[in-house]
Amino acid sequence: MAQSPERVPWPSARGCHESVVVEDKMFVWGGGAASLSGYGMAVPCLSRLDLFSVNMLSEEWNSHTANSSETPPPCYGAAATYIGNKIYSHGGVIRWTHSAQPDEFVSDLYEMIIDEMRWRKVEIRGIKPTGRCGAAMCSVNGKLLLMGGVVNLPSESKHPQAEYKENICTDPKIKVNNGWNNELFEFDPQ
Repeated sequence: MAQSPERVPWPSARGCHESVVVEDKMFVWGGGAASLSGYGMAVPCLSRLDLFSVNMLSEEWNSHTANSSETPPPCYGAAATYIGNKIYSHGGVIRWTHSAQPDEFVSDLYEMIIDEMRWRKVEIRGIKPTGRCGAAMCSVNGKLLLMGGVVNLPSESKHPQAEYKENICTDPKIKVNNGWNNELFEFDPQ
């Protein structure tokens, strides 16, 4: 059973968060609270246990606390959509390394049962995408489509038509080890 939502004036400032509109409510969660540090960017990730919703008609915000032991890790840049009474979230980045080490991307798929405010990890059957952030996700006929995003390079192609473009950084202090892609994945979350 979900806890009653708490009225709040507004969620904290954030970027690269997830948001999904379901009927007359927009749900917002996760993302990062950006702060510059040196030549790189340090982005503290915000918890995905704390969800916010705004009623699009009354413009009233509520805070919700998710009830789950399978909550996705705090991250930003994840992709999200919904089907029926469930919100789906895939990927995101836990941290950018700005070094020769790979960035820490998430490759898992989670669903939030809206009525219960409960996260659950969903097992992906078939080809599982590598961890990524900045992808786009939508639902079509009860299936999830995920396309693109930033992945660690070199990446093992999951599709023969996949194309990868290395990120270019003009700051010689920052080592680039990731790039964009055009991979397309289809999931049946049931």
